Amino acid sequence: LDPLKEILENMSVYIVLVLDKREANIGLLNGSAVEELVSMTSGVPGKTKAGGQSAQRFARIREEMTKEFFKRIADAAQKQFLEMKDLKGIIIGGPSPTKEDFFDSNYLNTELKRKVIGLKDLSYTGEFGLHELVEKSADLLKEEEVTEEKAAVNKLLEMLRKDPDKVAYGKKQVKEALDAGAVEKLLLSESLAEEELEAFQDAADVRGTDVQIISIDIREGAQLRDLGGVAAILRYAMR
Repeated sequence: LDPLKEILENMSVYIVLVLDKREANIGLLNGSAVEELVSMTSGVPGKTKAGGQSAQRFARIREEMTKEFFKRIADAAQKQFLEMKDLKGIIIGGPSPTKEDFFDSNYLNTELKRKVIGLKDLSYTGEFGLHELVEKSADLLKEEEVTEEKAAVNKLLEMLRKDPDKVAYGKKQVKEALDAGAVEKLLLSESLAEEELEAFQDAADVRGTDVQIISIDIREGAQLRDLGGVAAILRYAMR
């Protein structure tokens, strides 16, 4: 996992977790690509048709094995992701009520539990289940993306009011700031021409600058477009 860990240090990601009482899979979602990181099985036996005390004893054994499995899943998630600085969120999927039992109990570390953005009903686990979870989570991921875009533009506008010397906007002014290595975060409107978007992104990549593409379908996106479609929060004042 070392190569993956190096990648994780430089990007924002979502964790997708699918589980039932027999199997669990934890994956990394980057854009539309899913990379399975952890796969485990429980050893929990299937239901028995035996009656009386034997059935009750068997049910207790299955319950204890399920709890132990849930603990193993939580421990694996904590080991891999607790210190991940750029983790945007966690999505959990599986058949009802298994995923709810896992989430509602105190298996997950508190910090990780706070990052859970939704639970989804699934028909599968395994690698296929990870892809099914991503497909069914499009609404959650879009909402998270819009929220992040709104926050970025609102921060820019707030700084424009309170500390205007640390904000640049308009293509010429932002390009000068990029060339000087002064840009901390670059905001680009999706209304820009493709070649302009690529040119600004390339300039930002060279200097290790964070880039956010802003949709014009939100009010904040229209505000950025009216500022020239390009704006930046600066590391230091340039005037």
